[in-house]
Amino acid sequence: MADPRAWNPWHGCRRYSEGCEHCYMFYLDGVRGVPEKSMEIARTKDFWKPLAKDSGGRYKVPSGFMLRVNMTSDTFLEEADGWRKNMWEAIRRRPDVIFYVLTKRAYRIMECLPDDWGDGYDNVSINISVENQRAFDERWPILESIPARHKGMNLSPLVGEVDVSPAVASGQIEEINLGGEAYGGRRPCRYEWIERVSRECEKHRVNLYVDTVGTVFIKDGTIYEADSIPTQARWAYNTGLSRFFGKVHYSLYSPCDGHLLSEDELIKPVFNMDRCMHCSSRPSCAGCVDCGNCRNVVLVDIDGNPVGDRKKQGTRSLEEFF
Repeated sequence: MADPRAWNPWHGCRRYSEGCEHCYMFYLDGVRGVPEKSMEIARTKDFWKPLAKDSGGRYKVPSGFMLRVNMTSDTFLEEADGWRKNMWEAIRRRPDVIFYVLTKRAYRIMECLPDDWGDGYDNVSINISVENQRAFDERWPILESIPARHKGMNLSPLVGEVDVSPAVASGQIEEINLGGEAYGGRRPCRYEWIERVSRECEKHRVNLYVDTVGTVFIKDGTIYEADSIPTQARWAYNTGLSRFFGKVHYSLYSPCDGHLLSEDELIKPVFNMDRCMHCSSRPSCAGCVDCGNCRNVVLVDIDGNPVGDRKKQGTRSLEEFF
Protein backbone atom coordinates (compact mmCIF):
# COMPACT_ATOMS: atom_id res chain seq x y z
CA MET A 1 0.00 0.00 0.00
CA ALA A 2 1.36 3.44 -0.91
CA ASP A 3 2.34 5.79 1.91
CA PRO A 4 -0.14 8.70 1.77
CA ARG A 5 2.44 11.02 3.30
CA ALA A 6 4.97 10.34 0.55
CA TRP A 7 5.15 11.52 -3.02
CA ASN A 8 7.29 9.22 -5.15
CA PRO A 9 7.37 10.61 -8.69
CA TRP A 10 9.95 7.94 -9.50
CA HIS A 11 10.99 4.65 -7.92
CA GLY A 12 14.29 2.80 -7.76
CA CYS A 13 17.75 3.88 -6.73
CA ARG A 14 21.48 3.13 -6.64
CA ARG A 15 23.18 2.47 -3.32
CA TYR A 16 25.43 5.43 -2.55
CA SER A 17 27.02 5.06 0.88
CA GLU A 18 27.13 3.04 4.12
CA GLY A 19 23.62 4.12 5.05
CA CYS A 20 22.22 2.39 1.96
CA GLU A 21 23.42 -1.10 2.95
CA HIS A 22 20.00 -2.06 4.33
CA CYS A 23 17.77 0.41 2.49
CA TYR A 24 14.10 0.01 3.38
CA MET A 25 13.07 0.48 -0.25
CA PHE A 26 15.13 -2.53 -1.33
CA TYR A 27 13.81 -4.47 1.66
CA LEU A 28 10.14 -3.70 0.99
CA ASP A 29 10.46 -4.46 -2.73
CA GLY A 30 11.81 -7.85 -1.69
CA VAL A 31 8.88 -8.40 0.69
CA ARG A 32 6.49 -7.55 -2.16
CA GLY A 33 8.24 -10.10 -4.37
CA VAL A 34 9.59 -7.55 -6.87
CA PRO A 35 13.26 -7.10 -5.88
CA GLU A 36 14.16 -6.22 -9.46
CA LYS A 37 12.11 -3.01 -9.18
CA SER A 38 14.62 -1.51 -6.74
CA MET A 39 17.24 -1.14 -9.48
CA GLU A 40 14.78 -0.08 -12.20
CA ILE A 41 14.60 3.69 -11.96
CA ALA A 42 11.29 4.64 -13.51
CA ARG A 43 8.51 7.20 -13.26
CA THR A 44 5.52 6.13 -11.22
CA LYS A 45 1.78 6.51 -11.71
CA ASP A 46 1.86 9.03 -8.84
CA PHE A 47 4.11 11.43 -10.75
CA TRP A 48 1.48 14.19 -10.61
CA LYS A 49 0.08 13.26 -7.19
CA PRO A 50 0.18 16.85 -5.78
CA LEU A 51 -2.08 18.00 -8.62
CA ALA A 52 -4.64 15.17 -8.41
CA LYS A 53 -8.22 16.28 -7.77
CA ASP A 54 -11.34 14.54 -6.56
CA SER A 55 -14.68 14.36 -8.39
CA GLY A 56 -15.60 17.75 -6.90
CA GLY A 57 -12.56 19.45 -8.40
CA ARG A 58 -10.73 19.79 -5.08
CA TYR A 59 -7.11 18.83 -4.61
CA LYS A 60 -6.78 15.45 -2.90
CA VAL A 61 -3.68 16.65 -1.01
CA PRO A 62 -5.05 19.35 1.34
CA SER A 63 -3.53 22.75 2.05
CA GLY A 64 -0.96 22.62 4.85
CA PHE A 65 -0.15 18.94 4.35
CA MET A 66 3.48 17.82 4.12
CA LEU A 67 4.59 15.43 1.38
CA ARG A 68 7.91 13.62 1.73
CA VAL A 69 9.47 13.56 -1.73
CA ASN A 70 11.06 10.48 -3.29
CA MET A 71 11.16 8.24 -0.25
CA THR A 72 11.73 5.27 -2.58
CA SER A 73 14.51 6.94 -4.55
CA ASP A 74 16.65 10.10 -4.39
CA THR A 75 15.45 13.42 -5.75
CA PHE A 76 18.89 14.25 -7.14
CA LEU A 77 19.64 10.88 -8.69
CA GLU A 78 21.36 11.28 -12.08
CA GLU A 79 18.93 8.93 -13.81
CA ALA A 80 16.05 11.27 -12.89
CA ASP A 81 17.50 14.36 -14.55
CA GLY A 82 14.93 14.20 -17.35
CA TRP A 83 11.96 14.24 -14.95
CA ARG A 84 13.03 16.73 -12.28
CA LYS A 85 11.85 19.83 -14.18
CA ASN A 86 8.29 18.52 -14.09
CA MET A 87 8.67 17.68 -10.41
CA TRP A 88 9.54 21.32 -9.66
CA GLU A 89 6.61 22.40 -11.81
CA ALA A 90 4.21 20.39 -9.64
CA ILE A 91 5.74 21.91 -6.50
CA ARG A 92 5.36 25.44 -7.89
CA ARG A 93 1.70 24.77 -8.64
CA ARG A 94 1.04 23.72 -5.02
CA PRO A 95 2.40 26.63 -2.94
CA ASP A 96 -0.08 25.56 -0.23
CA VAL A 97 1.64 22.19 0.40
CA ILE A 98 4.94 21.58 2.20
CA PHE A 99 7.48 19.43 0.35
CA TYR A 100 10.18 17.63 2.36
CA VAL A 101 13.14 16.79 0.11
CA LEU A 102 15.75 14.34 1.46
CA THR A 103 18.98 13.34 -0.27
CA LYS A 104 22.32 11.65 0.24
CA ARG A 105 23.59 13.21 -2.99
CA ALA A 106 24.26 16.65 -1.55
CA TYR A 107 26.87 17.35 -4.20
CA ARG A 108 24.11 17.48 -6.85
CA ILE A 109 21.63 19.76 -5.05
CA MET A 110 22.79 23.10 -6.44
CA GLU A 111 22.91 22.01 -10.08
CA CYS A 112 19.45 20.43 -9.83
CA LEU A 113 17.54 23.38 -8.38
CA PRO A 114 15.03 25.15 -10.66
CA ASP A 115 15.96 28.37 -12.45
CA ASP A 116 13.60 30.46 -10.30
CA TRP A 117 14.80 29.01 -6.99
CA GLY A 118 16.49 32.21 -5.77
CA ASP A 119 16.98 31.84 -2.02
CA GLY A 120 14.49 28.98 -1.92
CA TYR A 121 10.80 28.20 -2.17
CA ASP A 122 8.69 29.07 0.86
CA ASN A 123 7.18 25.58 0.93
CA VAL A 124 10.26 23.38 0.38
CA SER A 125 12.63 21.97 3.01
CA ILE A 126 15.99 20.63 1.78
CA ASN A 127 17.37 17.86 4.00
CA ILE A 128 20.47 15.69 3.95
CA SER A 129 20.58 12.09 5.11
CA VAL A 130 23.51 11.42 7.47
CA GLU A 131 24.46 8.00 8.85
CA ASN A 132 27.87 8.64 10.46
CA GLN A 133 30.56 11.28 10.90
CA ARG A 134 32.06 10.68 7.46
CA ALA A 135 28.70 11.37 5.82
CA PHE A 136 28.20 14.50 7.93
CA ASP A 137 31.64 15.85 7.02
CA GLU A 138 30.89 15.26 3.33
CA ARG A 139 27.32 16.58 3.15
CA TRP A 140 26.88 19.30 5.75
CA PRO A 141 29.38 21.81 4.24
CA ILE A 142 27.52 21.48 0.94
CA LEU A 143 24.07 21.98 2.47
CA GLU A 144 25.42 24.92 4.46
CA SER A 145 26.27 26.71 1.21
CA ILE A 146 22.94 25.97 -0.49
CA PRO A 147 20.39 28.83 -0.53
CA ALA A 148 17.15 27.54 1.01
CA ARG A 149 14.37 28.91 3.22
CA HIS A 150 14.19 25.65 5.16
CA LYS A 151 16.89 23.08 5.94
CA GLY A 152 17.09 19.94 8.03
CA MET A 153 18.88 16.64 8.55
CA ASN A 154 17.85 13.02 8.86
CA LEU A 155 20.26 10.96 10.96
CA SER A 156 18.94 7.64 9.78
CA PRO A 157 20.03 4.94 9.88
CA LEU A 158 22.40 6.23 12.57
CA VAL A 159 25.22 3.66 12.52
CA GLY A 160 27.95 5.80 14.05
CA GLU A 161 28.41 8.75 16.38
CA VAL A 162 27.93 12.15 14.75
CA ASP A 163 28.93 15.59 16.03
CA VAL A 164 26.15 17.80 14.67
CA SER A 165 27.28 20.92 16.54
CA PRO A 166 28.56 22.80 13.44
CA ALA A 167 25.18 22.40 11.77
CA VAL A 168 22.88 23.22 14.68
CA ALA A 169 25.10 26.12 15.77
CA SER A 170 24.82 27.64 12.27
CA GLY A 171 21.19 28.61 12.80
CA GLN A 172 20.28 27.04 9.45
CA ILE A 173 18.93 23.69 10.66
CA GLU A 174 15.30 23.77 11.74
CA GLU A 175 14.67 20.11 12.52
CA ILE A 176 16.49 16.79 12.81
CA ASN A 177 14.96 13.33 12.51
CA LEU A 178 16.88 10.40 13.94
CA GLY A 179 16.48 6.64 13.70
CA GLY A 180 18.39 3.41 14.07
CA GLU A 181 18.85 0.75 11.41
CA ALA A 182 16.02 -1.67 10.66
CA TYR A 183 14.60 -3.52 7.63
CA GLY A 184 17.07 -6.39 7.83
CA GLY A 185 19.96 -4.30 9.13
CA ARG A 186 21.39 -5.00 12.57
CA ARG A 187 24.11 -2.41 12.99
CA PRO A 188 23.51 -1.12 16.52
CA CYS A 189 22.42 2.36 17.50
CA ARG A 190 23.75 3.55 20.86
CA TYR A 191 21.96 5.63 23.46
CA GLU A 192 24.98 7.88 23.98
CA TRP A 193 25.02 8.80 20.27
CA ILE A 194 21.41 9.96 20.46
CA GLU A 195 22.03 11.72 23.77
CA ARG A 196 24.90 13.73 22.26
CA VAL A 197 22.69 14.92 19.40
CA SER A 198 19.92 15.72 21.88
CA ARG A 199 22.26 17.89 24.00
CA GLU A 200 23.33 19.90 20.98
CA CYS A 201 19.73 20.37 19.82
CA GLU A 202 18.76 21.46 23.33
CA LYS A 203 21.61 23.96 23.42
CA HIS A 204 20.71 25.54 20.09
CA ARG A 205 16.91 25.06 20.29
CA VAL A 206 16.65 22.83 17.25
CA ASN A 207 13.75 20.38 17.03
CA LEU A 208 14.82 16.74 17.30
CA TYR A 209 12.52 13.79 16.64
CA VAL A 210 13.94 10.44 17.75
CA ASP A 211 11.73 8.28 15.55
CA THR A 212 13.12 4.77 16.18
CA VAL A 213 16.07 3.19 17.96
CA GLY A 214 16.59 0.50 15.33
CA THR A 215 16.55 -3.27 15.50
CA VAL A 216 19.58 -3.35 17.83
CA PHE A 217 19.77 -0.66 20.52
CA ILE A 218 22.47 -0.43 23.19
CA LYS A 219 22.06 1.49 26.45
CA ASP A 220 24.26 1.24 29.54
CA GLY A 221 25.92 -1.85 28.13
CA THR A 222 22.64 -3.71 27.65
CA ILE A 223 21.60 -4.83 24.15
CA TYR A 224 17.91 -4.51 23.29
CA GLU A 225 16.56 -6.12 20.11
CA ALA A 226 13.22 -5.62 18.39
CA ASP A 227 12.20 -6.40 14.81
CA SER A 228 8.90 -4.57 15.19
CA ILE A 229 9.03 -0.97 13.93
CA PRO A 230 6.23 0.13 16.32
CA THR A 231 8.26 -1.29 19.23
CA GLN A 232 11.37 0.53 18.06
CA ALA A 233 9.34 3.74 17.83
CA ARG A 234 7.91 3.27 21.33
CA TRP A 235 11.38 2.72 22.77
CA ALA A 236 12.56 5.85 20.96
CA TYR A 237 9.75 7.88 22.51
CA ASN A 238 10.55 6.49 25.94
CA THR A 239 14.17 7.66 25.79
CA GLY A 240 12.86 11.17 26.35
CA LEU A 241 15.61 12.53 24.10
CA SER A 242 13.40 14.21 21.50
CA ARG A 243 13.30 18.02 21.68
CA PHE A 244 10.59 20.37 20.47
CA PHE A 245 10.75 24.17 20.52
CA GLY A 246 7.83 25.02 18.24
CA LYS A 247 6.52 24.21 14.78
CA VAL A 248 8.51 25.43 11.80
CA HIS A 249 6.68 28.28 10.09
CA TYR A 250 6.05 27.90 6.38
CA SER A 251 4.49 30.70 4.34
CA LEU A 252 1.88 28.91 2.26
CA TYR A 253 -0.17 30.49 -0.51
CA SER A 254 -3.42 29.70 -2.26
CA PRO A 255 -2.86 27.91 -5.58
CA CYS A 256 -5.98 29.70 -6.88
CA ASP A 257 -5.43 33.40 -6.19
CA GLY A 258 -2.04 33.50 -4.46
CA HIS A 259 -3.13 34.94 -1.12
CA LEU A 260 -1.22 34.02 2.03
CA LEU A 261 -3.16 31.26 3.76
CA SER A 262 -4.19 31.67 7.38
CA GLU A 263 -4.09 28.85 9.93
CA ASP A 264 -7.85 28.48 9.56
CA GLU A 265 -7.38 27.61 5.87
CA LEU A 266 -4.90 24.78 6.54
CA ILE A 267 -5.55 21.15 7.41
CA LYS A 268 -6.29 20.54 11.09
CA PRO A 269 -4.27 17.51 12.22
CA VAL A 270 -6.05 14.66 13.95
CA PHE A 271 -4.30 11.68 15.50
CA ASN A 272 -4.78 7.98 16.16
CA MET A 273 -5.32 7.76 19.91
CA ASP A 274 -3.79 4.29 20.17
CA ARG A 275 -0.65 4.88 18.10
CA CYS A 276 0.10 8.57 17.65
CA MET A 277 0.19 9.80 21.24
CA HIS A 278 3.55 8.13 21.89
CA CYS A 279 5.17 9.12 18.61
CA SER A 280 8.13 11.48 18.83
CA SER A 281 7.21 13.24 15.57
CA ARG A 282 3.65 14.09 16.60
CA PRO A 283 4.33 17.83 17.29
CA SER A 284 5.27 18.41 13.65
CA CYS A 285 3.07 15.78 11.98
CA ALA A 286 0.20 16.51 9.62
CA GLY A 287 -1.73 13.88 11.54
CA CYS A 288 -3.40 10.56 10.89
CA VAL A 289 -4.60 9.87 7.37
CA ASP A 290 -6.96 7.18 6.13
CA CYS A 291 -4.24 4.80 4.94
CA GLY A 292 -6.10 1.63 5.91
CA ASN A 293 -3.34 0.25 8.14
CA CYS A 294 -5.27 0.37 11.42
CA ARG A 295 -8.68 -0.83 12.55
CA ASN A 296 -11.26 1.17 14.53
CA VAL A 297 -9.15 4.29 14.83
CA VAL A 298 -10.35 6.81 17.42
CA LEU A 299 -9.32 10.29 16.34
CA VAL A 300 -8.06 12.92 18.80
CA ASP A 301 -6.46 16.35 18.58
CA ILE A 302 -2.79 16.95 19.37
CA ASP A 303 -3.55 17.12 23.09
CA GLY A 304 -5.42 13.81 23.08
CA ASN A 305 -8.95 15.24 23.18
CA PRO A 306 -11.50 13.21 21.17
CA VAL A 307 -12.51 14.74 17.84
CA GLY A 308 -16.27 14.25 17.73
CA ASP A 309 -17.22 10.59 17.41
CA ARG A 310 -15.32 9.97 14.19
CA LYS A 311 -13.70 6.61 13.60
CA LYS A 312 -11.87 5.17 10.65
CA GLN A 313 -12.14 1.57 9.56
CA GLY A 314 -8.85 0.12 8.38
CA THR A 315 -8.16 -3.18 6.66
CA ARG A 316 -4.77 -4.19 8.06
CA SER A 317 -2.80 -3.78 11.26
CA LEU A 318 0.33 -1.64 11.27
CA GLU A 319 2.41 -4.69 12.19
CA GLU A 320 1.07 -6.53 9.14
CA PHE A 321 1.86 -3.53 6.96
CA PHE A 322 5.51 -3.60 8.04
